[in-house]
Amino acid sequence: MASMITDIVSATGKLEAAILDVTNLSPGSPDRSRSMRAKAKLLPQVLVKHFPELSWIERELRGVFEACSDAIDRKSVNPVVAKAAISIADEYRQVIDSMKDTRQFSRRMS
Repeated sequence: MASMITDIVSATGKLEAAILDVTNLSPGSPDRSRSMRAKAKLLPQVLVKHFPELSWIERELRGVFEACSDAIDRKSVNPVVAKAAISIADEYRQVIDSMKDTRQFSRRMS
C-alpha cells in the first residue's frame, strides 16, 4: 500500500511540475508551499487561465490532486482509485506538455 501512495504522490508531483512549467509559475512561488488540497483548487484554475482550451480537464485535475491529498492524509488509498489517479495524471501531463511544445513552436514561428 505504501508503494501506491508513493506512486500517486509521484504522478501528482509530475503533473504539478508540468502545470507550473507551462504556466511559468516559479518553483519558489507561494503556491508551491500550499497543501495538496489547496493545490487541487488552485493549479487547475491557473492552467485554465493560461489555456482556456483546457477547461475540459479542470474537474478531473482537481480530482487527481484531491485523491493524492486523501492518500497522504489517510496514509492509504483504494488501489483502484490510485491506479485511476495515476493514469489520469500521466495522461493529462502529456496533454499539458504538448501545450508547452505548441507554445514554443508558435514563438519560433513568430
